[in-house]
Amino acid sequence: MHALLVTLWLSLPLAPYNPIEQDTLPSISAHFTAGLTSPNGIVSLGPELSSKFEMLVVHPFLVRGALDLNYGKTVSALYPQGDLYSLTMAGDALYYRGTNHLMGYVGIGFVYTFYHFSASRASMDSLFAEERVVDVDVDKALGYRLTLGLRMHRSYSLELGITEIRPEFLLQADEGNGTISRWRKSTRTSSFRLTFGYLLPLRKF
Repeated sequence: MHALLVTLWLSLPLAPYNPIEQDTLPSISAHFTAGLTSPNGIVSLGPELSSKFEMLVVHPFLVRGALDLNYGKTVSALYPQGDLYSLTMAGDALYYRGTNHLMGYVGIGFVYTFYHFSASRASMDSLFAEERVVDVDVDKALGYRLTLGLRMHRSYSLELGITEIRPEFLLQADEGNGTISRWRKSTRTSSFRLTFGYLLPLRKF
């Protein structure tokens, strides 16, 4: 699947006749996106909002930092079920090529995600009855992502992001007599995300 996406991206007519003169990226810009993250069997389909700060290093490379907000529901019977909120800090390095009308880019970077998990009442009742679990949360985790994107008419973007991240559920149980036990359960929240965005130049050159 990854190879097919990269092949399709490379087959697009993105090579300019004069790369430097047709380099339309501003030196500094803000990039705002909204979209969806795919279900992965553990977490459901969910919305995502993101704000990014981009800086052109040298043609044709740029770097950016991002803050992403995401929501989904855990749906697997193997894990506690409930609402999963995430705040992701990300850093990406991107390579681009294109023209004023159409530009493509590919990038790789890291993600560091903080989670807030709100378990459903039914799930907590079941966990307490079986294992005396009184609290469930999801620990922060480090991962990476691949980005493939297109920009149209300088201001609009379409991105596909592929993220790999493996956080852990944190479970706390009341064993009685004042004894509290804690353990971790590994999971995976990796996904595809499709977003649409708008770029706001902050400095032209």
